[in-house]
Amino acid sequence: MSRPLRIALLKPDFGVVGGFERVVARIEDIFRADGHELTRLTVDMAPPDRSVAGLAVSRAAWDAAPEYFPYLVGRDGFDRLDTRRYDVVVSTQPPSFSHRHPRHLAVFYHHHRVFYDLEDLYLRAGFAADPEVHRRAGELVRRLDQPRIEAIRHVLAPSQTVADRLERFNGVTGVGFQHAGIGVGQERAAEGEPGTGSVLCIGRHEFPKRAELAVAAAHLLPHLSFTVVGSGGRMGWARALDHRLSQPGADPTALTDAELWCNTGQGAPEVPPDAASNVTFAGFVSDDDLDRLNTEAPCVVAPAYDEDYGLTAIEAMAHGRPVVVCADGGGLAELVQHEVTGLVVPPTPAGIAGAVERLTTDRAFAAELGRAGRARAGELTWANTAVELRAGLARVLEG
Repeated sequence: MSRPLRIALLKPDFGVVGGFERVVARIEDIFRADGHELTRLTVDMAPPDRSVAGLAVSRAAWDAAPEYFPYLVGRDGFDRLDTRRYDVVVSTQPPSFSHRHPRHLAVFYHHHRVFYDLEDLYLRAGFAADPEVHRRAGELVRRLDQPRIEAIRHVLAPSQTVADRLERFNGVTGVGFQHAGIGVGQERAAEGEPGTGSVLCIGRHEFPKRAELAVAAAHLLPHLSFTVVGSGGRMGWARALDHRLSQPGADPTALTDAELWCNTGQGAPEVPPDAASNVTFAGFVSDDDLDRLNTEAPCVVAPAYDEDYGLTAIEAMAHGRPVVVCADGGGLAELVQHEVTGLVVPPTPAGIAGAVERLTTDRAFAAELGRAGRARAGELTWANTAVELRAGLARVLEG
């Protein structure tokens, strides 16, 4: 760039810190290292009351469309931000991309997915009290979003999966790409053969991350231990499923998607504190503990549905661990090349269990995949991320 820029980075505040929040922090570091003045502007996505733009909404209406009205509140918050003093705005999660600025770069990981690519699955899982109300709200959200997305000067997507969604829903083509670097905290790549510790599954216990598929697969491999890392609203459901499958005669292969993961995760029974299982729920762990678990693992299972990218897979590959992902995993299935850097399998307990059994019994094969995975992860550096961000910024300034 010919001169330092004043950049506003727009970030919704959802009250959680996950992988994406740490990616955003690295993006900010890259812009600052390039000499730009970077300011983060946030909007609280937890509405203080049932009102949108100062207009009260009845409890009945709000409760009928609980995803719709908070989204409108967020859009209104980003509309109200004054960014005239900034040379460029960089938006991140929805609805920050709705902000209007003549030089707008979107680091676009996803839409508000329950009104886009996840709408049918969301309804099938039973999250909407009135499916027709939800669908109508989705039509309104898409109508509101369309002109704002069309007005974005340039879009950077993390994967072809996201680029395809933008083309499908918004007719947007010609997007650039922004691939996050190795890991989400620091550059690291472990040496050595795959470990002999617990099979690892990492991810939030939220819909549709599908940790339940890894839990069910574990009960087809009772001679192996599994560790599930992550917290979230569905952890109680996953624990209850684990306890249910620990009972004599339980058959994980007989369960439907609705019984496993395609549900709200509500109403799970309490699990006895002394319940025995080959699955350990580790909850939230530190970076050091996650590093250790990756190092000890023979392989890592990443069973999420239609992911935007796949930070957990990159982290595992950086440690030289083969990754098991599902064929409908979206960005995860893009990152993992079948029988080269990992295994891509059907999204079933049997499919995952078969892959894990293969990797834990054929250690030479697992080591071969691990070495190829490490090489692939080595291509996804933050230095390359910086190059992609600079190219996106140049496109915005060129118009």
